[in-house]
Amino acid sequence: MKYYFIIVLALIGCQVKVSITEAVRDEADVFVIKTENATYEYEKKAGGFRSIIDNQGRDWIRFSKSDSAAYPASAASDYRGLPNLVFRSEDGGAGHPGFSKMTTERISANQLRSTSVSGKWSWTWTFHPDHARMEIEKVDQVTPYWFLYEGPVAGQFSPPTHLWGTDTQGPMNTQPDLVKGTEVYGQWQTAWFGDSNTELTFFVHQENPDNHKDMFAYMGNSENGNDSADGMAVFGFGRDRNATPLMKEPNSFIIGFYPAPVNDQNSRQRILEFIENL
Repeated sequence: MKYYFIIVLALIGCQVKVSITEAVRDEADVFVIKTENATYEYEKKAGGFRSIIDNQGRDWIRFSKSDSAAYPASAASDYRGLPNLVFRSEDGGAGHPGFSKMTTERISANQLRSTSVSGKWSWTWTFHPDHARMEIEKVDQVTPYWFLYEGPVAGQFSPPTHLWGTDTQGPMNTQPDLVKGTEVYGQWQTAWFGDSNTELTFFVHQENPDNHKDMFAYMGNSENGNDSADGMAVFGFGRDRNATPLMKEPNSFIIGFYPAPVNDQNSRQRILEFIENL
């Protein structure tokens, strides 16, 4: 009996630290998920995040919808989001804010499930006080996908002050430029993003390793590339050259904020240990 009450109290504690409500943002119906260190805004018909706001009010996605998406201008608006899972095919846009390819329901106190209108895709997000976990349960057997983070690091486009790294390298201040064709590729399981002016670090993590290429670059909203007035970071698990998705099997991903900067090898090791223990 004592152990039963311990479990009940633990569940109650989790529910108190994660709340899910409903709202409308720019005519889109959203779930607003509030946790201890972030507020997520998740579009119901898109199955993706339009905002991930840290506890200091900075939006690391800052999606907005323009009258017409255009390259590269939409790096400051339509292209942003997470996980932006499906590209091309009849389900293109599933997981990307601004699209209407999904339905989403709340299935528990801290969980949302999104299912594509076509019935070919489904995934569940579970929200915790310090991270969120996406489990992809169903994929289209003929359409590969990727997992993308596209947004302004620490709420602003400033490649010279940004830092990034992975489970194999970093922290780095290198500034690969997607518009200029200098994006970088590797095989990573974890990536993180921060700024010299913030104490927080945003991370993405792929739980099941694979042999697919992963990609990182900054993308400005003009032909000036990283010297543009606005833009976003672009990170992709399973993204090859020429915007080619590579993943074909279900997988799980974790996102969240690490409550410290990652600016040397010691802090790099600490963030990797933090993620490993989630």
